[in-house]
Amino acid sequence: MIPFLVVSLTGSILVFKTEIDSWLIPDVALVEADGRERLSLNELTARVNQQLPDYEIGSWEIFPAGHPEADRVFVIQKGTDEWRKAHLNPYTGELQSEPTSSGHYLTDWLVELHYTLLLNDIDGLDEHLGLIISFVLALFLVFMGTSGLIIYRRFWARVFTLRWNQRLLVVFSDLHKMAGTLASPVLLVLGITGGYYSAIIYYEEFIEHSTGQEHHIMQERLYADDLNIDQLVAQSREKIDAFKPTYLLFPYEPELPFTVFGRALTNNPLLSNYGSVVNFDPHSGAYQSTYNLNEQGALPKVLDSFRRLHFGTFGGWVSKVIWSLVGLIPLLLAITGTYLWWQRRAKRARKRR
Repeated sequence: MIPFLVVSLTGSILVFKTEIDSWLIPDVALVEADGRERLSLNELTARVNQQLPDYEIGSWEIFPAGHPEADRVFVIQKGTDEWRKAHLNPYTGELQSEPTSSGHYLTDWLVELHYTLLLNDIDGLDEHLGLIISFVLALFLVFMGTSGLIIYRRFWARVFTLRWNQRLLVVFSDLHKMAGTLASPVLLVLGITGGYYSAIIYYEEFIEHSTGQEHHIMQERLYADDLNIDQLVAQSREKIDAFKPTYLLFPYEPELPFTVFGRALTNNPLLSNYGSVVNFDPHSGAYQSTYNLNEQGALPKVLDSFRRLHFGTFGGWVSKVIWSLVGLIPLLLAITGTYLWWQRRAKRARKRR
């Protein structure tokens, strides 16, 4: 129950990660646009490389002009395979933070706790133990979301019944049924999407390094110094209709392309900002391939929607508040369920006596 509650409560908090960062570290996470235009990506890249000579850019989350958040640049320290995060002011080209580890800021630490329970970096333990436990907990969440509805098959008849004037056992029983029933749809969504992410991360790590191959150690830049990033982003807009670039993935291992992620034109609020992709050769800048989510079938779109469904960001503040409150429901279910189990156990003991 304890690790399950940790995952649930941290997830409930992380629904508002952006807002919490804006409150706790405004000088790092926010920028003042003041009507200014963003500097070109080529110039920003040069300034990042100048300020961080011991690092290479691995990826870069970009925002449109006027957006209040600072760009997030993920860099790899030379001589290592360690990724770190820095915040960049796109209007001045100045870094607003030094490269920090994945758990440096409070919300980033909560993300690590949420996904891995901080078990991945403990000596003597499997480096994927946290992901495995998270996957098992996600399955448990799906089981909770379905088993309760099966046990209380006629849940719709008394779902809003709450007999406050009865003894505590009755009150807790009604509260347990009502909270579990109303939360079940969201719990199922959280369990399925969370389990998918844990499984896919573990699968990718297993496939890439199942033969014992270590992560690539960054020694030198894996893209051309004169690569025209602004031109590549402009080309990506031509390849996909009304394409909005949101994320740049630099080659962090040999043979990888330079990739522009973004959102294709769609009226579907569930689709993420990273569902479509355009690839380029990192040395010549030559166009390689396009993946337009709008041209794919139902399954890729469903999987892409998992990002917004898991974090509850598809409906603005309304969905985020609902997702955050449902994240607290397992705490209520744990209290009421434990009490009900204890009472039934005591009743059986009395009957045996």
